[in-house]
Amino acid sequence: MTGAASGIGRGMAETFSAAGMKVVLSDIEQSALEKTTRSLLDTGADVHAVVTDVSKPEQVEQLAEQTLRKYDAVHVLCNNAGIGSPGGLTSWTNTLNDWQWILGVNLMGAEFFRASAIECAGRAAVSAPQAVRVRFLSATPRHRRLTVRRRR
Repeated sequence: MTGAASGIGRGMAETFSAAGMKVVLSDIEQSALEKTTRSLLDTGADVHAVVTDVSKPEQVEQLAEQTLRKYDAVHVLCNNAGIGSPGGLTSWTNTLNDWQWILGVNLMGAEFFRASAIECAGRAAVSAPQAVRVRFLSATPRHRRLTVRRRR
């Protein structure tokens, strides 16, 4: 699960762990990931943390490798990592570096995750994992929408 250290990702990790699932937690924020991991381990959950920058394909591949090495199989995939404008700025004030970061995480990160998911499905002990893409869109605080899409 990418983006697992906080927000929706942490909520899904808590829910899946409470249901008895083994969960691989992934996030770019190491300290937040460690805090979430400790919290889940304290409840008796079977979790494994991997610091991952989803905008870097080699790190997403390493996440897949560690997942299969630790648990031998993948049953549910959650591509939850995503970012908005840095510092909550409006999009027209973003710099080129801001846009490269946003597109790297939100667009290319999704593609790198998809490619690794296909590879995991081919090597895992199950026929095909369920992929879940979570998006949280917020144009303004009054217009929030959560979208969860299941892929087969």
